[in-house]
Amino acid sequence: MEIRIGFVANALAVYANTPSSSYTYKQFARQDHRDAAMERAVEVGRSNLRATQRILYYCAAHGIRLYRMSSALVPLATHPDVRIDVGEVYTKELGELGAFARREDIRVTMHPNQFTLLNGSDKVVAAAIEDLEYHNAILDGMGMDASCIINIHVGGMYGDKGAAIQRLYGKLPEVPERVMRRLTFENDDKTYTAEETLAVCETAGRPMMLDLHHDWCNPSGAKPLELLPRIAATWGELPLKLHISSPKSEADFRSHADDVEPGLLLDFLRGCKEAGLGRVDVMVEAKRKDLACLKLAEELGRVRGVKRIDGAVLRW
Repeated sequence: MEIRIGFVANALAVYANTPSSSYTYKQFARQDHRDAAMERAVEVGRSNLRATQRILYYCAAHGIRLYRMSSALVPLATHPDVRIDVGEVYTKELGELGAFARREDIRVTMHPNQFTLLNGSDKVVAAAIEDLEYHNAILDGMGMDASCIINIHVGGMYGDKGAAIQRLYGKLPEVPERVMRRLTFENDDKTYTAEETLAVCETAGRPMMLDLHHDWCNPSGAKPLELLPRIAATWGELPLKLHISSPKSEADFRSHADDVEPGLLLDFLRGCKEAGLGRVDVMVEAKRKDLACLKLAEELGRVRGVKRIDGAVLRW
């Protein structure tokens, strides 16, 4: 079984390089001329894409084949008074990013923020679909396939979890197919357990993104390994992907620690191997990002039977 470990958004080892430089609507509106404001907004996006390219270079050089891109690449792209067509404006930059990622076999993914919900009010859902379209336009502009997913949470409970799930089902037909083919749903740390999220994914016909830390915070009646055959089935031919982080402390259990303690993950990966999975992709959600990713790979590589074949790629 191949195990690929990745990290989120920013590479701490790359000096003075952020893919999430901001440009607020307040700054935009302060400009005397709209054309100048638009030019500035577009340039901030271009700078973020250049930073992303540097991070992909870093990933390739260090044997990291899994990376979650920042959702803040193009500030104001979906703001109703601005709007930037990322596929058209950044055709060259996105094309180059995608060509490099494919050449270096780096699976890139995206994860909109917690406000991108498909079971809220009509206004919330409309905004969520627009945000998902923005994320999809980035991945489509890169020429990436459906393994490069967009992950969201099931959503809010709104006082009635059953009704909220039914509302989600009712809103899914409004999501364009080009977005749906990338969409995954993740269990969260307070509301929807892994078992509940899995049932949603099975009904919606979409893969489930298991978050082991969230399951620790908000456990199901069934343990993740008991759910593994069903979770793996939702991914079909795509490599199963999951999230891992460790609690910051007993008092702050839901927050992410600097690094990842490998024990919980190792137990799950052993179950994946025993289940005959060919590949598992592990997204590290830790404060030390790329450094935590490589540290985890090093620690897993010391386990008997596990061979570290690249910086953050192992074979078991």
